[in-house]
Amino acid sequence: MSIAMTLRKCLSEEIRVSKEFDSTADIQLSGYFRQSEDILNPVIMTETTANLSGYNYVEIAVFGRKYFVKPEVINNKLWRLVCHVDVLSTYAAGIKASPALVSRTAKDDKINFYINDGALYTEQREVIEYHRFKKSNIDAELGTDTYYLIVAGG
Repeated sequence: MSIAMTLRKCLSEEIRVSKEFDSTADIQLSGYFRQSEDILNPVIMTETTANLSGYNYVEIAVFGRKYFVKPEVINNKLWRLVCHVDVLSTYAAGIKASPALVSRTAKDDKINFYINDGALYTEQREVIEYHRFKKSNIDAELGTDTYYLIVAGG
């Protein structure tokens, strides 16, 4: 079975839903399965004289999926493309259209106290107390005549 595909150079990190590409480097190729069809992790063989070693992404329209790819050269014209599905980009439209209620955030000042999720929110304040003590007459010769004791707690 011949497969039409587009090889691309992805500039974004893998964990992003919307990827950025170097669109000037796109290559349209066709290939065939090396072994039985696995649409999540396909291994595709293709023949081209182009150097595919700089490509890291492939889109296969017939599967409706996008993949991270590791091209491996077999000889000067034959390449093996080891692919792994990019779930975030493949299902980006559904992910972006999903409504979500965020009840917790990384910042303490962004907590929604009105969501009844069983969490108990507390507040911590820093308390600093200063106590002043006089030195004994013997120690007064060493410098100042007052010690400070600082107690901090929360």
